Parts: sequence; C-alpha cells; structure tokens
Amino acid sequence: MTNKLTVVVALTAGLLGGLLTRYIAPPVAFAQDKQAVTKEVRAQSLTLVDASDHALGTFTAEPIGNRMTINGRGMATPQTIIGPTRIVLRDANGTEIWSAGGGARIRPLLESSR
Repeated sequence: MTNKLTVVVALTAGLLGGLLTRYIAPPVAFAQDKQAVTKEVRAQSLTLVDASDHALGTFTAEPIGNRMTINGRGMATPQTIIGPTRIVLRDANGTEIWSAGGGARIRPLLESSR
C-alpha cells in the first residue's frame, strides 16, 4: 500500500509542480533574428553637439540666395526663400564653412576667414 501511495503522491506532485511553473516562472527567452540595418536617414538638418549640448556645427540644405539670422539661442536660422537649394555646412556662430550647389561661387578671403 505504501508503494502505491508513494507513486500517487509523486505523480500528483509532478503534475502540480508543472502547472505551477507554467504560471509562476518567468517566460522563456528565445533567440531573435538580427535587426535590419538602416539604409537611409532622413532629416532637414544635422547638428553636431559637444558633451555639454552646445552646437558645434550644422549641416543643412537651404534655398539659394537665403539670408541667415541669429536667433536668441545663438543658432543660425534661415529666412525662407522658395527656389533651388544648396547644401551648407555652418559653424556654431552660423558662419558658412562649406557649401555645394547653386553655382560655383568664390568667396573673398575676408569673407571666408570669419
């Protein structure tokens, strides 16, 4: 009789233990597929900042013949003029460092040294 009782207790304990682990234990983690590599990044401008969150430079597209103004935070902001655009790299003060598009323009030495 004790052998039968032992077998019944063992089966009951195994069944209850299996049911409890289904509801109490954390879910099983499965391996995941590799995430797709981003092939394109879209933005209207890209601003490089230092560790203190101060802008070091801005890479953007702006209309040809655009005038730049300095806003309250010291950042250069364009006044919108509709037309063809060019690509511009500006430093933290809003001074144009490099540009492409909009025709070849040679900047005088005084203008490029600001």
